[in-house]
Amino acid sequence: MTVGTSYQMINGLSEVIEQYDAVILDLWGVVHDGVTPYPSSIPAMEALKKAGVPVALLSNAPRRSSVVVARMEDMGIARDLYGPAVASGEIAYSQLLARTDPWYAKLGRRVMSVGPVRDMSMFEGQDVEIVKDVADADWLLVTGPNDDYDAVSVYEDLLHAAKARDLPMLCPNPDREVIRGGDRIICAGAIAARYEVLGGNVRWEDKPLASAYDFCLQLFDKGPDAKLLVVGDSLSTDVAGSNNAGLDVALVTGGIHAEELGAPRGTLPEKGKLDALLNATGRSITYAVGDFCW
Repeated sequence: MTVGTSYQMINGLSEVIEQYDAVILDLWGVVHDGVTPYPSSIPAMEALKKAGVPVALLSNAPRRSSVVVARMEDMGIARDLYGPAVASGEIAYSQLLARTDPWYAKLGRRVMSVGPVRDMSMFEGQDVEIVKDVADADWLLVTGPNDDYDAVSVYEDLLHAAKARDLPMLCPNPDREVIRGGDRIICAGAIAARYEVLGGNVRWEDKPLASAYDFCLQLFDKGPDAKLLVVGDSLSTDVAGSNNAGLDVALVTGGIHAEELGAPRGTLPEKGKLDALLNATGRSITYAVGDFCW
């Protein structure tokens, strides 16, 4: 792992991939924008397969992994281009089923859900009652805004009401925002972060927690000496998680940080701008690449 601003700018993974045994890919901002794949992503995955480099997916998607796989297939991303697919919702889902972790064990049966209908897979096989009012809830599950274009302020009254009752909140998506179809929208992490500011009890799952990579690697079946490369676009989740797990990481600068770096997808930013952003966030990267490409 390189430290600070000592990193390599590359034009594609082919320049460095010989050093690695496998790749862990983020999805949003790297492979697709929530609606369609980026032009270079499928060819890059095909090239990785041809090179014999296994690929796993690790996404802060607050839904079951099977839902993520189905959505990828709908986008035209073939299932044989990657191996394990781990969504943050799957990590939380497994914890909710087991209820062996002390935090999860204390959760009651009555849950209020904040998030879109597409995330309802989180309740499959769960012994819970979904309620509509904070006054009836034992805990909150936040998978995102109810409407994609809601602001965090829409949930202010709900969060205050939940805090008044000291309800625990489960957030299986630490992302604060994402680019969906070219539009910047908030994610579950923005709502949960506001609840924490109010003093609320939040349980986070997936990146930047190192445990998310452990969960992924168990499915990946790679030995402890395997050399892994993470590809992501978010300093607060992908890069922070890679730093926490001690893994090399390639930052796709044309993702969520493209605007502040002044470099659109497919182009590399000025090193000074990227150095300043890394210094401001305290993150370390191994490589900078303008797009997920071969």
